[in-house]
Parts: sequence; structure tokens; C-alpha cells
Amino acid sequence: MKAQRGILLLPVALTLAVVGTLAYAMSREAGMSVADIDAQYDIEVARYLASSGVQYAKWRTAKGGCDQNAANFGTLTLRDGTVTVTKTVWRKPLMTVSVSATSNRNRAGGTVNVLSREELIVDASEVRQATIIGPGDADTTIVRDGGASVFNSDTLTATEGAAHPLVLFKLPADLDRASIIQADLRVTKKSGNANQPGRSLAVHRITRDWSKSTTWTTPWSREGGDYVDTPAASVVIDPGSSAFNGAYVWRIDPVVQAWASDPSQNFGVLLKPTALSNVSFYSFDGSNKPELAVRYFKRCT
Repeated sequence: MKAQRGILLLPVALTLAVVGTLAYAMSREAGMSVADIDAQYDIEVARYLASSGVQYAKWRTAKGGCDQNAANFGTLTLRDGTVTVTKTVWRKPLMTVSVSATSNRNRAGGTVNVLSREELIVDASEVRQATIIGPGDADTTIVRDGGASVFNSDTLTATEGAAHPLVLFKLPADLDRASIIQADLRVTKKSGNANQPGRSLAVHRITRDWSKSTTWTTPWSREGGDYVDTPAASVVIDPGSSAFNGAYVWRIDPVVQAWASDPSQNFGVLLKPTALSNVSFYSFDGSNKPELAVRYFKRCT
């Protein structure tokens, strides 16, 4: 009976041994994974520290009026570790910043020996302002045949699905690769029909070159103009109980920043109306010309 019980217990013992071995192996494997995760975490912490160090050096240089020496902050101690500037090289307005970073968890691999990045530096010690007005040939109204009434040269006319004003502002050289703080487009309404609910005028960035002789269909890939479908901004026309023939303002910071970053992509803006019919605005030939008012930081030169 004892021998039989021993034989019966043998599979159980073998099973327990196998389970024990597997448990040990899994535990060891899990332990190694946790260690690997810890090491990888430390590396990522060091990378973020290094990236923060580059941006801090960039900020110091910008706030210091493009002073390269301001970027050399030495060693910076943060909550999760240290960052040290190892080198800065100027090619204005670009500066290459090299930093090293170490996580303070003191785990293996928690160090980034050198992180180098080339950054555009602006002079953030002074806010500059510019008001831009285009020449007479820098705006026009494209009209679908029979879709809008006759208008004068000093007028931009907006009619839903039938007349789209186009306006181009060429940025001065001072805004080349500048950092835009705020950009306001101002257009003054001249006259129009009585106000109606839902009347609005949206600003869209144009994506193709055009001229004063541009039409509803030429040179576009679609009728009514080539533009970014999502409006940059929109305003309600005649928002009160009566017609408002005054200035309307759209804030279009991202559009102007795109132009400043790459002037070759500046094709101006298209004003797309909703529920408007033959509402007129002053053009660059009018007495209250369209304006683009910009506040910005100039690039370092």
C-alpha cells in the first residue's frame, strides 16, 4: 500500500517540480523585464532632460537679445536629474546647442551623453509691430457669371457661392522667419443688404498663386478658388439689430506664421461668405484699406 501511494504521488511531485521551475523562470524573466523597463525609463528621462536643456538655452538666448553667451548656462539641476551645456555654435539666426543629461535615479543607462539640435533663435527681448497694406493690384473679387452685381474698383464684394474677395499681404523682410505673437486681419464693410440671421464671412488661406485678372475658374483646380477648407477664422456680419458698416477683425496668427516661416507659400487669403448677398468691403484702392496688423519677435540677425 505504501509503495502504491508512493507511485501515485510521483506524478504529483513531478508536476509540482515543473510548476516550481516554471514559476522561478517566469519570476526571473519578470524581474529582468522590470529591470529593462527601469533602464529604458531612465534613458527616456535623460532624453527629456536634454531636450528641455536645449529649449532652455534657446529661451535664454532669445530673452537675452540674441546673446550667444546666454545659452551657456553651465549645469542645471532639475528634479529628475542634471543638464549641462557642452557647446553652442552660431550661424544666425540658427544656433546649434549641444547638451548632456543624466537621470538622478542612478540606474544603468540613465545618461544621454550628447544631444545636439539646430534651433531658430528670435530676439524675444523686444516685441515689434507692423501694419501691412497691399498695393491696388494685390486684391480682387472673383465672380461666378451672373452671380454678383457690378462693383467698383475700390470695392471687394462677397456673395455666397458667387463672389469671393481675395486679398494678398506681402510680408516685409523683417518678418522673415519671425515668431508671430498676434496677427489681425482688418477689413471694413462699405455697404450691403439688410442684416439676416447666420450671415458670416470666413477667412481661408489660399494655396495657389493668382493675379488681378484671376477669374472664378482660372487658374484654380476647382471653381471659386484653391484654399484650405478649414477656415482660419470667421466673423458674424451685422451682428446687432442693424447694419454695421465698420471694421471687422479676424485673428489669423497660424496663417501669418506659416507665411513668415516660408514666404513662398504666401498666396494671401480668400473671404468666403455664408448667407451674404452683394455685401461690399473696401479694397486696397478704397479709403479704408484692408490691413494686417502683426506683433512679432524678429529673428536674430
